[in-house]
Amino acid sequence: MRKNAAAPGVKHGLRRGLKDGIAWLTLDRPQADNRLSLELAQALCDAAAEIELDDRVSVVVLAAEGPNFCLGLEDPTGWEARVDCVEAIASMTPPVIAALQGDAFAEGFELALACDLRVASDRCHMAMPQITEGRLPRFGGTQRLPRLVGRMRALDLLLTGRCIDAHEAESMGLVSRVARHSDFKRELAAVVDALRGKGPLALRYAKEAVLKGADMTLEQGIRLEQDLYVLLQTTRDRREGVEAFLEKRKPIFRGR
Repeated sequence: MRKNAAAPGVKHGLRRGLKDGIAWLTLDRPQADNRLSLELAQALCDAAAEIELDDRVSVVVLAAEGPNFCLGLEDPTGWEARVDCVEAIASMTPPVIAALQGDAFAEGFELALACDLRVASDRCHMAMPQITEGRLPRFGGTQRLPRLVGRMRALDLLLTGRCIDAHEAESMGLVSRVARHSDFKRELAAVVDALRGKGPLALRYAKEAVLKGADMTLEQGIRLEQDLYVLLQTTRDRREGVEAFLEKRKPIFRGR
């Protein structure tokens, strides 16, 4: 096999897998620092659309091969705005975990911000240096970052373009967990296992309640929570959860 040839099962730089309700999307362009090409971005959009229609999926993991998670766009000047893989990831209804085994810069950082949970290796660094390059973040970075860390910290990172390590990112609330690089895969597996087997609909509704409720008044958010609670009661998964509890067995959720 040629050095730069795609690994088996990789299409346009994306490797996909599904096991036990966990959908794995792996950026597999290590020779290019996993930079986003138009083909890879379109592949991510297509994968997100298919996952939305798959009742079996309860959690999505966005990972990467090689030393870096993603260092941005392959060719910022030739980019087509209509291919917005960051928004495609952010719009998925199942919870999405970003597995940051390495650096996430520029659009790669924006891609990580689109996920719901971020697990980072202590070798991971993050930066949004577009302004220092005469560009502006265009995939939600100026909006998602202040919602996570506050306006002042977001402006500090955006205007200076400075690089932060995983521990500083954790202190800001940018990552949910930091692991030693040697323990990264085990720590990621622990996070995935904590969600594995949970009801897909319950996970999706909980995510919806938090994300949509954050832009509502408290009263509106509580009403949304109550509506989603009632909606969940009408599902087969809810019935299965009650029956499994009464029968003292592990529930088998179908996402319906």
